[in-house]
Amino acid sequence: MEKTKKASERIEFVLMAEELDVLKISDKLLLGTPIMINFDGYDEIEANKVITFLSGVTYAIDGEIEVVQRKVFLFASKQDYKDGSLRKFVNQHKEL
Repeated sequence: MEKTKKASERIEFVLMAEELDVLKISDKLLLGTPIMINFDGYDEIEANKVITFLSGVTYAIDGEIEVVQRKVFLFASKQDYKDGSLRKFVNQHKEL
């Protein structure tokens, strides 16, 4: 029997690129995968469009958005925070 992974072990890391498929990222969020996106080096206007869209998806799944670093965001459902591992991960990597 496979042990269920902690939320912090299920995070998918995405580096923004020209060919980013926002719908695929949204589908993963809807399926319960926490998504961390690094917008460093990405056009600010386009990054804001992606953040706005994913904010709507995150709202729909009763989730939260964390600004981990200046251009790094975590999108996850509130359920993902229940085991405490995701909150611990965020606190360890968050810029003050």
